[in-house]
This record gives sequence, C-alpha cells and structure tokens, in this order.
Amino acid sequence: IRPWRTILHFSPVNRIPPRSLGRLRRDQSQVRRVIVEAMASWSALDADANAARYTTGNRAVFFDFTPMQYIGWETYRDEIKKVQESIKHFQIILNDDLTVQVTGNVAWAHGTWKMDFRFKDGSTRHLEGRLTEVLEKSGGKWKIVHEHASIPSPA
Repeated sequence: IRPWRTILHFSPVNRIPPRSLGRLRRDQSQVRRVIVEAMASWSALDADANAARYTTGNRAVFFDFTPMQYIGWETYRDEIKKVQESIKHFQIILNDDLTVQVTGNVAWAHGTWKMDFRFKDGSTRHLEGRLTEVLEKSGGKWKIVHEHASIPSPA
C-alpha cells in the first residue's frame, strides 16, 4: 500500500461519498435559504408569511428576548404580531458568519445579526445579537423547530 493512498483514504473529507457530499451541500443551502427568508419575513413585519418555515404545534420552542420562552409556533406568531403593532419599520440583517451544519434530517445554524427598529411614536432602536436555529427536514422540507435569539449583556 502506498502511503499517500492511506492518507487520502483516512482523510475526513474523503469519508463522505461524492453523492452524499452533493446532498449535504444542497441541504445546507436549503437550510440557509429558510433562515434568510424567515428573517426577510420578520423584516417585512409579516409574521403569517413565516408559517411555512416553522414547525406548527407545540413541538416548536422559541427563546426570544422576553418572555423567557414561547411554546408552539402559533403562540410565538401571535405574540410577535402584538409587538409588531408598535413598529413602523423593522429590519434584520444577518451578518456573514451564519454557519449551517446538517446531519441526516436535522440541521443547526448559528450566526450574528443587526436589528433596526423605527417605532410608530418616532423613536428608533438598534440591536446587535446572536441567533441559533434548529431545523428538521420532514416531507422534503426544512422547518425551524427551535429558535434562540439573544443580545449580549451590557459590559
């Protein structure tokens, strides 16, 4: 056996068959698209548009700024809609560091973001924070089952 063949054989990259590597990259791309589209819908103040991107029922858990958690997509959507009533303009910008990992039918992603608010009373607010998403592929579609958004504590 030639040494270079042994090294190539045991290289982690070469453990993934080419067909599986293509599927992995497709899944990563699809997961990234779901997250980017979800952030675009939030930015458009259109909570209902995100129904197709989140798992329905009580399987979904959301950790947002306040309260501590929401159980179920419908609860989360309804509470976000109440918050959106006071907002005139809102934008979430995902930074370049969004990282996506996929294993089988489960994916997780993490990254950082910037948020800009303009409220109906004329006030504004800028936040920077972090995001973690967990998605599950079911029926050929990736859906968010867990979302955690947070901002660092002031120094």
